[in-house]
Amino acid sequence: MADPGSESIQPARHYSIDPQACIGCVLCMKACPVKAIRVQQRLAQIREDICVDCGMCYRVCPHDAVRVASTSLEEALRSPYSVAIAHPALFSQFGYDVTPNQVLLALKRIGFTDVIDLSWVCEMSSVAIADYLLSHPEITPGISASCPVVLRLIAQHFPSLLPNVVPVLPSRLLAAKTLKTRLADRYGWRQDDLGVFLISPCPAKMIAPQDPINIANPYLDGVICFPEVYGALFKEIRTLEEDQTIFKSSGCGLAWGASGGQAEAVQVAGHTLAVAGFSEVMGILEVLEAGRLTELKFVEARVCLDGSLGGPLTVENRYRARSVLARIIKRHGTQSRVDRSRLRGMIDQGAFAWEYKIQPAPTPPLAEEPAEAINRLQAIRNLCGRLPMSECGVCGAPDCATFAEDVVLGRTPRDRCPFLGANKEPKDEQAEGRVMTVKELVKELGLTVAAGQKGLEREVRGGYTSDLLSDVMAHAGAGAVWITIQAHQNVVAVAVLKELAAVILAGGRQPEAEAVAKAEEEGVPLLASAEDAFTLAGKLYGLRVFPSK
Repeated sequence: MADPGSESIQPARHYSIDPQACIGCVLCMKACPVKAIRVQQRLAQIREDICVDCGMCYRVCPHDAVRVASTSLEEALRSPYSVAIAHPALFSQFGYDVTPNQVLLALKRIGFTDVIDLSWVCEMSSVAIADYLLSHPEITPGISASCPVVLRLIAQHFPSLLPNVVPVLPSRLLAAKTLKTRLADRYGWRQDDLGVFLISPCPAKMIAPQDPINIANPYLDGVICFPEVYGALFKEIRTLEEDQTIFKSSGCGLAWGASGGQAEAVQVAGHTLAVAGFSEVMGILEVLEAGRLTELKFVEARVCLDGSLGGPLTVENRYRARSVLARIIKRHGTQSRVDRSRLRGMIDQGAFAWEYKIQPAPTPPLAEEPAEAINRLQAIRNLCGRLPMSECGVCGAPDCATFAEDVVLGRTPRDRCPFLGANKEPKDEQAEGRVMTVKELVKELGLTVAAGQKGLEREVRGGYTSDLLSDVMAHAGAGAVWITIQAHQNVVAVAVLKELAAVILAGGRQPEAEAVAKAEEEGVPLLASAEDAFTLAGKLYGLRVFPSK
Protein backbone atom coordinates (compact mmCIF):
# COMPACT_ATOMS: atom_id res chain seq x y z
CA MET A 1 0.00 0.00 0.00
CA ALA A 2 1.24 3.46 -0.82
CA ASP A 3 2.23 5.81 1.94
CA PRO A 4 -0.94 7.80 2.82
CA GLY A 5 1.19 10.87 3.14
CA SER A 6 1.85 10.81 -0.59
CA GLU A 7 -1.76 10.25 -1.65
CA SER A 8 -3.49 12.80 -3.82
CA ILE A 9 -7.20 13.30 -4.30
CA GLN A 10 -8.22 11.58 -7.51
CA PRO A 11 -11.57 11.89 -9.31
CA ALA A 12 -13.91 8.98 -8.67
CA ARG A 13 -14.45 6.63 -11.58
CA HIS A 14 -18.24 6.50 -11.44
CA TYR A 15 -19.20 10.01 -10.43
CA SER A 16 -17.83 12.89 -12.38
CA ILE A 17 -17.84 16.62 -11.84
CA ASP A 18 -18.59 18.81 -14.84
CA PRO A 19 -15.94 21.56 -14.60
CA GLN A 20 -18.07 23.84 -16.75
CA ALA A 21 -21.02 23.58 -14.37
CA CYS A 22 -19.25 23.36 -10.99
CA ILE A 23 -18.69 26.74 -9.30
CA GLY A 24 -17.06 25.38 -6.14
CA CYS A 25 -20.02 26.28 -3.92
CA VAL A 26 -19.05 23.51 -1.39
CA LEU A 27 -22.67 22.33 -0.94
CA CYS A 28 -21.75 18.81 -2.05
CA MET A 29 -18.69 18.83 0.21
CA LYS A 30 -20.78 19.79 3.22
CA ALA A 31 -23.47 17.22 2.39
CA CYS A 32 -21.15 14.24 1.90
CA PRO A 33 -21.65 12.01 4.96
CA VAL A 34 -18.25 10.31 4.65
CA LYS A 35 -16.22 13.47 3.92
CA ALA A 36 -15.11 12.22 0.52
CA ILE A 37 -15.31 15.56 -1.30
CA ARG A 38 -12.81 18.41 -1.41
CA VAL A 39 -13.05 21.66 -3.34
CA GLN A 40 -9.81 22.78 -4.93
CA GLN A 41 -9.48 25.75 -7.26
CA ARG A 42 -13.28 26.17 -7.26
CA LEU A 43 -13.83 22.61 -8.47
CA ALA A 44 -15.25 19.74 -6.43
CA GLN A 45 -13.22 16.54 -6.39
CA ILE A 46 -14.27 13.14 -5.05
CA ARG A 47 -11.96 10.82 -3.15
CA GLU A 48 -12.77 7.43 -4.58
CA ASP A 49 -11.04 5.55 -1.78
CA ILE A 50 -13.63 6.62 0.80
CA CYS A 51 -16.70 7.41 -1.35
CA VAL A 52 -19.58 4.99 -0.73
CA ASP A 53 -21.69 6.06 -3.75
CA CYS A 54 -24.63 7.33 -1.71
CA GLY A 55 -25.48 10.06 -4.22
CA MET A 56 -25.88 12.79 -1.61
CA CYS A 57 -23.72 15.10 -3.71
CA TYR A 58 -26.03 14.54 -6.66
CA ARG A 59 -29.06 15.44 -4.55
CA VAL A 60 -27.80 18.78 -3.28
CA CYS A 61 -25.95 20.18 -6.30
CA PRO A 62 -28.01 23.13 -7.61
CA HIS A 63 -25.91 23.44 -10.77
CA ASP A 64 -26.29 19.91 -12.19
CA ALA A 65 -22.52 19.55 -11.94
CA VAL A 66 -22.51 16.03 -10.46
CA ARG A 67 -22.91 13.39 -13.14
CA VAL A 68 -23.80 9.77 -12.39
CA ALA A 69 -22.83 6.86 -14.62
CA SER A 70 -26.06 5.67 -16.27
CA THR A 71 -27.00 3.76 -19.40
CA SER A 72 -29.03 5.77 -21.90
CA LEU A 73 -32.21 4.34 -23.38
CA GLU A 74 -30.73 4.65 -26.84
CA GLU A 75 -27.66 2.68 -25.80
CA ALA A 76 -29.75 -0.07 -24.19
CA LEU A 77 -31.93 -0.52 -27.25
CA ARG A 78 -28.88 -1.08 -29.45
CA SER A 79 -28.63 -4.63 -28.10
CA PRO A 80 -30.08 -7.18 -30.55
CA TYR A 81 -32.27 -8.40 -27.69
CA SER A 82 -32.78 -5.91 -24.87
CA VAL A 83 -34.53 -6.91 -21.65
CA ALA A 84 -35.70 -4.41 -19.03
CA ILE A 85 -35.91 -5.31 -15.34
CA ALA A 86 -38.50 -2.97 -13.83
CA HIS A 87 -37.82 -1.96 -10.23
CA PRO A 88 -40.95 -1.98 -7.98
CA ALA A 89 -40.51 1.73 -7.28
CA LEU A 90 -41.02 2.48 -10.98
CA PHE A 91 -44.73 1.67 -10.67
CA SER A 92 -45.16 4.50 -8.14
CA GLN A 93 -44.04 7.25 -10.51
CA PHE A 94 -47.14 7.62 -12.71
CA GLY A 95 -50.01 8.36 -10.36
CA TYR A 96 -52.88 6.44 -8.81
CA ASP A 97 -54.62 5.31 -11.99
CA VAL A 98 -51.68 3.68 -13.79
CA THR A 99 -51.24 -0.03 -13.14
CA PRO A 100 -47.95 -1.96 -12.99
CA ASN A 101 -49.10 -3.94 -16.01
CA GLN A 102 -49.46 -0.74 -18.03
CA VAL A 103 -45.92 0.31 -17.11
CA LEU A 104 -44.53 -3.07 -18.16
CA LEU A 105 -46.41 -2.97 -21.47
CA ALA A 106 -45.18 0.57 -22.07
CA LEU A 107 -41.60 -0.61 -21.62
CA LYS A 108 -42.13 -3.09 -24.43
CA ARG A 109 -43.74 -0.41 -26.58
CA ILE A 110 -40.71 1.88 -26.31
CA GLY A 111 -38.48 -0.83 -27.73
CA PHE A 112 -37.47 -3.48 -25.19
CA THR A 113 -37.64 -7.04 -26.50
CA ASP A 114 -38.85 -8.37 -23.17
CA VAL A 115 -39.69 -7.01 -19.74
CA ILE A 116 -39.29 -8.59 -16.31
CA ASP A 117 -41.02 -7.43 -13.15
CA LEU A 118 -38.41 -7.32 -10.37
CA SER A 119 -41.05 -7.46 -7.64
CA TRP A 120 -41.71 -11.09 -8.63
CA VAL A 121 -38.05 -11.90 -7.97
CA CYS A 122 -38.27 -9.93 -4.70
CA GLU A 123 -41.06 -12.25 -3.57
CA MET A 124 -38.83 -15.25 -4.20
CA SER A 125 -35.88 -13.58 -2.49
CA SER A 126 -38.01 -12.97 0.61
CA VAL A 127 -38.53 -16.71 0.96
CA ALA A 128 -34.85 -17.45 0.30
CA ILE A 129 -33.73 -14.95 2.95
CA ALA A 130 -36.14 -16.38 5.51
CA ASP A 131 -34.95 -19.90 4.70
CA TYR A 132 -31.32 -18.89 5.22
CA LEU A 133 -32.03 -17.19 8.54
CA LEU A 134 -34.01 -20.17 9.82
CA SER A 135 -31.18 -22.53 8.91
CA HIS A 136 -28.56 -20.25 10.52
CA PRO A 137 -29.97 -19.38 13.96
CA GLU A 138 -26.51 -18.27 15.11
CA ILE A 139 -26.77 -15.13 12.95
CA THR A 140 -28.50 -12.48 15.04
CA PRO A 141 -29.40 -10.42 13.22
CA GLY A 142 -28.99 -11.03 9.52
CA ILE A 143 -28.45 -7.85 7.51
CA SER A 144 -30.00 -7.34 4.09
CA ALA A 145 -27.64 -7.22 1.11
CA SER A 146 -30.02 -5.26 -1.10
CA CYS A 147 -28.53 -1.76 -0.60
CA PRO A 148 -25.04 -1.42 -2.16
CA VAL A 149 -24.26 1.66 -0.08
CA VAL A 150 -24.92 -0.21 3.16
CA LEU A 151 -22.61 -2.98 1.99
CA ARG A 152 -19.86 -0.45 1.30
CA LEU A 153 -20.39 1.15 4.70
CA ILE A 154 -20.08 -2.22 6.41
CA ALA A 155 -16.97 -3.13 4.42
CA GLN A 156 -15.29 0.20 5.19
CA HIS A 157 -16.44 1.04 8.71
CA PHE A 158 -18.00 -2.08 10.28
CA PRO A 159 -16.11 -5.10 8.89
CA SER A 160 -16.93 -7.14 12.00
CA LEU A 161 -20.55 -7.18 10.76
CA LEU A 162 -19.70 -8.78 7.40
CA PRO A 163 -20.62 -12.28 8.67
CA ASN A 164 -24.10 -10.92 9.42
CA VAL A 165 -24.78 -9.96 5.80
CA VAL A 166 -27.23 -12.51 4.42
CA PRO A 167 -25.48 -14.19 1.45
CA VAL A 168 -28.59 -14.28 -0.74
CA LEU A 169 -27.91 -12.81 -4.16
CA PRO A 170 -29.57 -9.36 -4.40
CA SER A 171 -32.79 -9.60 -6.38
CA ARG A 172 -31.58 -7.39 -9.24
CA LEU A 173 -28.54 -9.62 -9.80
CA LEU A 174 -30.56 -12.80 -9.35
CA ALA A 175 -33.02 -11.62 -12.01
CA ALA A 176 -30.23 -10.74 -14.45
CA LYS A 177 -28.34 -13.97 -13.79
CA THR A 178 -31.45 -16.08 -14.38
CA LEU A 179 -32.54 -14.15 -17.46
CA LYS A 180 -29.22 -14.55 -19.21
CA THR A 181 -29.68 -18.32 -19.22
CA ARG A 182 -33.43 -18.81 -19.45
CA LEU A 183 -34.19 -16.35 -22.22
CA ALA A 184 -31.29 -17.58 -24.30
CA ASP A 185 -32.55 -21.15 -23.93
CA ARG A 186 -36.21 -20.25 -24.49
CA TYR A 187 -35.76 -18.17 -27.64
CA GLY A 188 -32.46 -19.50 -28.93
CA TRP A 189 -30.73 -16.16 -28.44
CA ARG A 190 -26.97 -15.93 -28.09
CA GLN A 191 -26.12 -14.64 -24.63
CA ASP A 192 -23.70 -12.16 -26.17
CA ASP A 193 -26.65 -10.64 -28.08
CA LEU A 194 -28.76 -10.35 -24.93
CA GLY A 195 -28.58 -7.09 -22.99
CA VAL A 196 -30.17 -7.02 -19.53
CA PHE A 197 -30.82 -3.56 -18.08
CA LEU A 198 -32.15 -2.61 -14.65
CA ILE A 199 -34.38 0.46 -14.43
CA SER A 200 -33.57 1.91 -11.02
CA PRO A 201 -33.66 5.16 -8.99
CA CYS A 202 -30.44 4.35 -7.13
CA PRO A 203 -27.03 5.85 -8.05
CA ALA A 204 -25.22 3.02 -6.26
CA LYS A 205 -26.95 0.52 -8.52
CA MET A 206 -25.82 2.60 -11.48
CA ILE A 207 -22.30 1.85 -10.37
CA ALA A 208 -22.77 -1.79 -9.38
CA PRO A 209 -22.66 -3.23 -12.92
CA GLN A 210 -19.30 -1.54 -13.49
CA ASP A 211 -17.79 -2.05 -10.06
CA PRO A 212 -19.72 -4.62 -8.02
CA ILE A 213 -18.43 -5.57 -4.61
CA ASN A 214 -16.30 -8.66 -5.23
CA ILE A 215 -18.63 -10.10 -7.86
CA ALA A 216 -16.67 -11.57 -10.74
CA ASN A 217 -19.68 -11.48 -13.08
CA PRO A 218 -22.11 -8.61 -12.44
CA TYR A 219 -24.74 -10.13 -14.79
CA LEU A 220 -26.28 -6.74 -15.58
CA ASP A 221 -25.27 -4.98 -18.78
CA GLY A 222 -26.34 -1.57 -17.56
CA VAL A 223 -28.66 0.45 -15.36
CA ILE A 224 -31.11 3.07 -16.58
CA CYS A 225 -32.35 5.81 -14.26
CA PHE A 226 -36.04 6.69 -13.98
CA PRO A 227 -35.77 10.14 -15.66
CA GLU A 228 -34.19 8.52 -18.72
CA VAL A 229 -37.33 6.51 -19.51
CA TYR A 230 -40.05 8.51 -17.78
CA GLY A 231 -41.00 10.74 -20.69
CA ALA A 232 -41.20 7.91 -23.21
CA LEU A 233 -43.20 5.73 -20.81
CA PHE A 234 -45.61 8.50 -19.89
CA LYS A 235 -46.33 9.15 -23.56
CA GLU A 236 -47.04 5.47 -24.25
CA ILE A 237 -49.17 4.98 -21.13
CA ARG A 238 -51.54 7.77 -22.18
CA THR A 239 -52.58 5.88 -25.32
CA LEU A 240 -51.97 2.32 -24.16
CA GLU A 241 -54.46 -0.49 -24.55
CA GLU A 242 -53.84 -3.41 -22.18
CA ASP A 243 -53.89 -6.30 -24.64
CA GLN A 244 -51.58 -8.50 -22.57
CA THR A 245 -51.07 -9.32 -18.90
CA ILE A 246 -47.43 -9.32 -17.84
CA PHE A 247 -47.60 -8.31 -14.19
CA LYS A 248 -48.22 -11.27 -11.88
CA SER A 249 -46.70 -10.25 -8.55
CA SER A 250 -48.41 -9.57 -5.27
CA GLY A 251 -47.93 -6.68 -2.90
CA CYS A 252 -45.36 -8.79 -1.06
CA GLY A 253 -42.74 -8.10 -3.73
CA LEU A 254 -44.01 -4.63 -4.58
CA ALA A 255 -43.42 -3.57 -0.99
CA TRP A 256 -39.66 -3.94 -1.51
CA GLY A 257 -39.83 -0.58 -3.28
CA ALA A 258 -40.38 1.21 0.03
CA SER A 259 -38.58 1.14 3.35
CA GLY A 260 -39.90 -1.65 5.55
CA GLY A 261 -41.30 -3.73 2.72
CA GLN A 262 -38.46 -6.21 2.69
CA ALA A 263 -38.44 -6.64 6.48
CA GLU A 264 -42.18 -7.31 6.41
CA ALA A 265 -41.91 -9.74 3.49
CA VAL A 266 -39.14 -11.77 5.15
CA GLN A 267 -41.33 -13.78 7.47
CA VAL A 268 -39.14 -15.33 10.15
CA ALA A 269 -39.71 -16.28 13.74
CA GLY A 270 -38.33 -13.27 15.59
CA HIS A 271 -38.23 -9.53 15.37
CA THR A 272 -37.30 -7.66 12.19
CA LEU A 273 -36.22 -4.06 11.86
CA ALA A 274 -36.26 -1.59 8.97
CA VAL A 275 -34.08 1.52 9.08
CA ALA A 276 -33.73 4.20 6.40
CA GLY A 277 -31.55 7.30 6.13
CA PHE A 278 -27.77 7.57 6.20
CA SER A 279 -27.29 8.73 9.77
CA GLU A 280 -29.96 6.34 11.00
CA VAL A 281 -28.27 3.39 9.29
CA MET A 282 -24.89 4.39 10.72
CA GLY A 283 -26.44 4.55 14.18
CA ILE A 284 -27.95 1.08 13.91
CA LEU A 285 -24.70 -0.39 12.56
CA GLU A 286 -22.82 1.09 15.52
CA VAL A 287 -25.32 -0.49 17.91
CA LEU A 288 -25.04 -3.85 16.15
CA GLU A 289 -21.25 -3.68 16.20
CA ALA A 290 -21.44 -3.15 19.96
CA GLY A 291 -23.21 -6.50 20.26
CA ARG A 292 -26.65 -5.15 21.02
CA LEU A 293 -30.05 -5.86 19.40
CA THR A 294 -29.28 -9.57 19.25
CA GLU A 295 -32.98 -10.23 19.75
CA LEU A 296 -33.50 -9.13 16.15
CA LYS A 297 -33.55 -11.75 13.43
CA PHE A 298 -33.33 -9.51 10.37
CA VAL A 299 -32.39 -5.89 9.63
CA GLU A 300 -33.35 -4.12 6.42
CA ALA A 301 -31.06 -1.09 6.07
CA ARG A 302 -31.24 1.50 3.30
CA VAL A 303 -29.53 4.86 3.15
CA CYS A 304 -32.35 6.55 1.19
CA LEU A 305 -35.30 7.78 3.21
CA ASP A 306 -38.37 5.73 2.25
CA GLY A 307 -36.08 3.24 0.55
CA SER A 308 -36.02 3.28 -3.24
CA LEU A 309 -38.98 5.67 -3.30
CA GLY A 310 -36.60 8.27 -1.88
CA GLY A 311 -33.79 7.52 -4.31
CA PRO A 312 -32.18 10.59 -5.86
CA LEU A 313 -32.96 9.45 -9.41
CA THR A 314 -36.73 9.27 -9.04
CA VAL A 315 -39.24 11.58 -10.73
CA GLU A 316 -42.18 11.58 -8.31
CA ASN A 317 -42.18 13.16 -4.86
CA ARG A 318 -41.40 10.35 -2.41
CA TYR A 319 -44.43 11.03 -0.21
CA ARG A 320 -46.84 10.82 -3.12
CA ALA A 321 -44.95 7.84 -4.51
CA ARG A 322 -45.36 6.04 -1.19
CA SER A 323 -49.09 6.73 -1.26
CA VAL A 324 -49.36 5.45 -4.83
CA LEU A 325 -47.39 2.30 -4.04
CA ALA A 326 -49.50 1.63 -0.95
CA ARG A 327 -52.65 1.73 -3.10
CA ILE A 328 -51.11 -0.64 -5.65
CA ILE A 329 -50.10 -3.05 -2.88
CA LYS A 330 -53.61 -2.95 -1.43
CA ARG A 331 -55.07 -3.65 -4.86
CA HIS A 332 -52.91 -6.75 -5.39
CA GLY A 333 -52.88 -8.05 -1.81
CA THR A 334 -49.92 -9.17 0.24
CA GLN A 335 -50.34 -12.91 -0.11
CA SER A 336 -47.26 -14.26 -1.90
CA ARG A 337 -47.98 -15.93 -5.25
CA VAL A 338 -44.74 -17.80 -5.76
CA ASP A 339 -44.75 -21.58 -6.10
CA ARG A 340 -43.16 -22.68 -2.83
CA SER A 341 -42.39 -26.22 -3.98
CA ARG A 342 -40.59 -24.98 -7.09
CA LEU A 343 -38.85 -22.34 -5.03
CA ARG A 344 -37.67 -24.99 -2.59
CA GLY A 345 -35.92 -26.76 -5.43
CA MET A 346 -34.22 -23.55 -6.56
CA ILE A 347 -32.97 -22.88 -3.03
CA ASP A 348 -31.62 -26.41 -2.69
CA GLN A 349 -29.82 -26.05 -6.03
CA GLY A 350 -28.10 -22.89 -4.82
CA ALA A 351 -29.85 -20.52 -7.24
CA PHE A 352 -29.99 -17.79 -4.60
CA ALA A 353 -26.51 -18.27 -3.17
CA TRP A 354 -24.15 -15.30 -3.31
CA GLU A 355 -20.87 -17.05 -4.06
CA TYR A 356 -18.64 -14.03 -3.56
CA LYS A 357 -17.69 -12.87 -0.10
CA ILE A 358 -17.51 -9.18 0.62
CA GLN A 359 -14.03 -8.34 1.83
CA PRO A 360 -13.20 -5.64 4.39
CA ALA A 361 -12.18 -2.39 2.72
CA PRO A 362 -11.06 -0.13 5.57
CA THR A 363 -10.03 3.43 4.91
CA PRO A 364 -6.25 3.88 4.57
CA PRO A 365 -4.40 4.26 7.89
CA LEU A 366 -2.51 7.41 8.77
CA ALA A 367 0.71 5.43 8.26
CA GLU A 368 1.82 1.84 7.86
CA GLU A 369 3.96 1.87 11.01
CA PRO A 370 2.00 2.26 14.27
CA ALA A 371 4.56 4.65 15.75
CA GLU A 372 4.39 6.91 12.72
CA ALA A 373 0.59 6.77 12.75
CA ILE A 374 0.61 7.89 16.38
CA ASN A 375 2.95 10.75 15.54
CA ARG A 376 0.73 11.85 12.69
CA LEU A 377 -2.34 11.64 14.88
CA GLN A 378 -0.61 13.85 17.42
CA ALA A 379 0.35 16.28 14.67
CA ILE A 380 -3.29 16.40 13.54
CA ARG A 381 -4.44 17.10 17.09
CA ASN A 382 -1.84 19.81 17.49
CA LEU A 383 -2.86 21.48 14.25
CA CYS A 384 -6.53 21.28 15.24
CA GLY A 385 -5.58 23.24 18.33
CA ARG A 386 -4.52 26.13 16.10
CA LEU A 387 -7.58 26.05 13.87
CA PRO A 388 -10.75 28.04 14.60
CA MET A 389 -12.98 24.92 14.33
CA SER A 390 -15.59 27.11 12.66
CA GLU A 391 -16.06 24.57 9.82
CA CYS A 392 -16.27 27.41 7.29
CA GLY A 393 -15.08 25.31 4.33
CA VAL A 394 -12.90 28.06 2.86
CA CYS A 395 -9.93 25.68 2.86
CA GLY A 396 -11.80 23.25 0.58
CA ALA A 397 -12.23 20.57 3.26
CA PRO A 398 -15.55 19.74 4.93
CA ASP A 399 -14.33 20.62 8.43
CA CYS A 400 -11.26 21.73 10.34
CA ALA A 401 -10.33 18.25 11.56
CA THR A 402 -10.38 16.86 8.02
CA PHE A 403 -8.29 19.81 6.82
CA ALA A 404 -5.73 19.11 9.56
CA GLU A 405 -5.51 15.49 8.45
CA ASP A 406 -5.09 16.52 4.81
CA VAL A 407 -2.27 18.89 5.78
CA VAL A 408 -0.41 16.34 7.89
CA LEU A 409 -0.74 13.69 5.17
CA GLY A 410 0.49 16.10 2.52
CA ARG A 411 -2.77 16.29 0.58
CA THR A 412 -3.17 20.04 0.83
CA PRO A 413 -0.96 22.99 1.82
CA ARG A 414 -1.30 24.54 5.26
CA ASP A 415 -1.89 28.04 3.90
CA ARG A 416 -5.25 27.08 2.37
CA CYS A 417 -6.69 27.95 5.76
CA PRO A 418 -6.87 31.76 6.03
CA PHE A 419 -6.18 31.47 9.76
CA LEU A 420 -2.86 29.75 9.04
CA GLY A 421 -1.93 31.58 5.85
CA ALA A 422 1.27 33.50 5.30
CA ASN A 423 -0.45 36.81 4.54
CA LYS A 424 -0.72 38.13 8.09
CA GLU A 425 0.27 41.38 9.67
CA PRO A 426 3.66 41.06 11.43
CA LYS A 427 2.06 41.88 14.77
CA ASP A 428 -0.52 39.12 14.43
CA GLU A 429 2.10 36.62 13.30
CA GLN A 430 4.30 37.48 16.29
CA ALA A 431 1.34 37.16 18.64
CA GLU A 432 0.35 33.78 17.27
CA GLY A 433 3.68 32.05 17.60
CA ARG A 434 5.33 29.37 15.53
CA VAL A 435 4.76 25.64 15.22
CA MET A 436 7.77 23.44 14.58
CA THR A 437 8.63 19.79 15.09
CA VAL A 438 10.86 18.44 17.86
CA LYS A 439 13.31 17.36 15.17
CA GLU A 440 13.54 20.93 13.90
CA LEU A 441 13.97 22.19 17.46
CA VAL A 442 16.85 19.79 18.06
CA LYS A 443 18.62 21.20 15.02
CA GLU A 444 17.91 24.84 15.91
CA LEU A 445 19.17 24.55 19.51
CA GLY A 446 21.91 21.98 18.98
CA LEU A 447 20.34 19.49 21.37
CA THR A 448 21.29 15.86 21.93
CA VAL A 449 18.61 13.19 21.63
CA ALA A 450 19.00 10.91 24.64
CA ALA A 451 15.84 8.83 24.04
CA GLY A 452 12.49 8.79 22.25
CA GLN A 453 13.61 9.04 18.63
CA LYS A 454 10.19 7.98 17.36
CA GLY A 455 8.61 11.12 18.79
CA LEU A 456 10.74 13.61 16.89
CA GLU A 457 7.97 14.45 14.41
CA ARG A 458 5.74 15.82 17.16
CA GLU A 459 4.79 19.45 16.85
CA VAL A 460 6.06 21.90 19.48
CA ARG A 461 3.47 24.41 20.61
CA GLY A 462 5.07 26.26 23.46
CA GLY A 463 7.47 25.80 26.33
CA TYR A 464 7.47 25.50 30.11
CA THR A 465 10.33 25.77 32.59
CA SER A 466 10.02 24.27 36.06
CA ASP A 467 11.58 21.63 38.28
CA LEU A 468 8.40 20.97 40.28
CA LEU A 469 6.40 18.12 38.79
CA SER A 470 3.20 19.33 40.44
CA ASP A 471 3.68 22.78 38.90
CA VAL A 472 4.12 21.26 35.43
CA MET A 473 1.06 19.08 35.90
CA ALA A 474 -0.99 22.11 36.86
CA HIS A 475 0.14 24.62 34.25
CA ALA A 476 2.01 23.13 31.26
CA GLY A 477 0.03 23.02 28.03
CA ALA A 478 -0.26 20.15 25.57
CA GLY A 479 2.45 20.25 22.93
CA ALA A 480 4.86 22.24 25.11
CA VAL A 481 8.56 21.50 25.57
CA TRP A 482 9.43 21.11 29.25
CA ILE A 483 12.81 22.49 30.35
CA THR A 484 14.02 20.99 33.64
CA ILE A 485 17.00 19.59 35.52
CA GLN A 486 14.99 16.62 36.79
CA ALA A 487 16.26 13.43 35.14
CA HIS A 488 14.25 10.57 36.72
CA GLN A 489 11.52 8.45 35.14
CA ASN A 490 8.64 10.41 36.73
CA VAL A 491 9.50 13.23 34.34
CA VAL A 492 8.50 10.96 31.46
CA ALA A 493 5.27 9.98 33.22
CA VAL A 494 4.30 13.65 33.60
CA ALA A 495 5.19 14.33 29.96
CA VAL A 496 2.87 11.52 28.86
CA LEU A 497 0.08 12.71 31.15
CA LYS A 498 0.27 16.30 29.90
CA GLU A 499 0.87 15.30 26.26
CA LEU A 500 4.09 17.32 26.13
CA ALA A 501 6.08 17.40 22.92
CA ALA A 502 9.47 16.74 24.55
CA VAL A 503 11.60 17.20 27.66
CA ILE A 504 14.89 19.14 27.63
CA LEU A 505 17.33 18.37 30.43
CA ALA A 506 19.25 21.58 31.07
CA GLY A 507 22.68 22.23 32.59
CA GLY A 508 24.33 19.14 31.15
CA ARG A 509 22.04 16.73 33.01
CA GLN A 510 21.72 13.20 31.59
CA PRO A 511 18.59 11.06 32.05
CA GLU A 512 18.65 8.10 34.40
CA ALA A 513 18.51 4.62 32.87
CA GLU A 514 14.90 4.09 34.01
CA ALA A 515 13.93 7.40 32.41
CA VAL A 516 15.55 6.39 29.12
CA ALA A 517 13.70 3.06 29.10
CA LYS A 518 10.38 4.74 29.90
CA ALA A 519 10.91 7.41 27.24
CA GLU A 520 11.66 4.79 24.60
CA GLU A 521 8.54 2.87 25.59
CA GLU A 522 6.28 5.94 25.47
CA GLY A 523 7.94 7.64 22.50
CA VAL A 524 8.70 10.80 24.50
CA PRO A 525 11.81 12.63 23.22
CA LEU A 526 14.33 13.20 26.03
CA LEU A 527 16.74 15.92 24.90
CA ALA A 528 19.89 17.15 26.61
CA SER A 529 21.74 20.48 26.55
CA ALA A 530 24.76 21.91 28.32
CA GLU A 531 23.06 25.31 28.51
CA ASP A 532 21.10 26.40 31.56
CA ALA A 533 17.30 26.63 31.70
CA PHE A 534 17.25 30.45 31.46
CA THR A 535 19.25 30.44 28.22
CA LEU A 536 17.20 27.63 26.70
CA ALA A 537 13.92 29.37 27.54
CA GLY A 538 15.18 32.57 25.95
CA LYS A 539 16.18 30.75 22.78
CA LEU A 540 12.79 29.05 22.62
CA TYR A 541 11.11 32.43 22.87
CA GLY A 542 13.42 33.79 20.20
CA LEU A 543 12.26 31.04 17.88
CA ARG A 544 8.67 32.19 18.62
CA VAL A 545 7.85 28.74 20.00
CA PHE A 546 5.13 29.80 22.39
CA PRO A 547 1.36 29.20 22.61
CA SER A 548 -1.08 31.20 20.50
CA LYS A 549 -2.96 33.89 22.35
